[in-house]
Amino acid sequence: MPVTRRSLLKAAALSPWLSTQFSFGADSQPDDKTLPPPRYQLAMNLEIMFPAKMPYQDRIVEAARCGAKHYGFWNYSGKNLDRMLEAQQAHGMTCVSITGAPRTGWGSGLTKTGQEQAFLDDFADACRVANRFGAENLITFVGKIQPDIPPETQHAQIIAGLKKAGEIAKEHKVYLTLEPLSRVESPQMTMVTSADAFRYATEAGHPNVKVDFDIYHRQLGEGNVLNTMADGLKRGLIQFIEVGDVPGRKEPGSGESNYVNIFRLLRQVGYAGAIGMEHGTTKTPQHAWDTVRAMAGLA
Repeated sequence: MPVTRRSLLKAAALSPWLSTQFSFGADSQPDDKTLPPPRYQLAMNLEIMFPAKMPYQDRIVEAARCGAKHYGFWNYSGKNLDRMLEAQQAHGMTCVSITGAPRTGWGSGLTKTGQEQAFLDDFADACRVANRFGAENLITFVGKIQPDIPPETQHAQIIAGLKKAGEIAKEHKVYLTLEPLSRVESPQMTMVTSADAFRYATEAGHPNVKVDFDIYHRQLGEGNVLNTMADGLKRGLIQFIEVGDVPGRKEPGSGESNYVNIFRLLRQVGYAGAIGMEHGTTKTPQHAWDTVRAMAGLA
């Protein structure tokens, strides 16, 4: 995103609020004597961290053995949902997220004219699965860029579709959480910056349409994570947060992102939602869980 006068003014306006909520100290270690206790919960994502051929019900069992109480997964197609639910119930686990509109979100989405109903039907199906699992967050993409359709038309279709999808989410008592990706990995997608997602959620104007702030994608695609995340939290746009380090998308602490400060900010502002561990591991799932749990102040 280019630096403009507007972006500089916005950052200046945010800085006083951020400085009162968060201390940028030279010492990168959190001070548990002054920080509020964490209100968030860690959730192990089942997709990247475990062997590709491991059945998903076994992944739930392994996540529980690591010490997790919450988890998330992506597309529900092709998975043995009954067995997964059995494992979830047997181990007292809570599912916090699945993918919304898994058949259409990565393709025609809301950007291709005439495909809105297919997207809404897809999203409604995902809502029903989410209700079975008790998952509150449906991580949703709005489609690829359509080179033959004017950008303003695509934008109008996205907003109109999100308003309707928000009503479906409300009916099912869940959230449609928009996940912006990045131009680095997904240049074909429409939503690739925080600004994109914040704008869509704001213009949709629906209490059940929010944002999934995936810190891996945000660091990879734009940086300025602390200020941008603080802005989204202050505006009430961020419903769900995901973590993963850059480069490599392994556990926090394995790359360049300052997750000590990130978790410090989330504690300072009282973020009380779920934090999805959507990443791989440099060693084992247990190592990733223990590392992130300690860094998050939950050990």
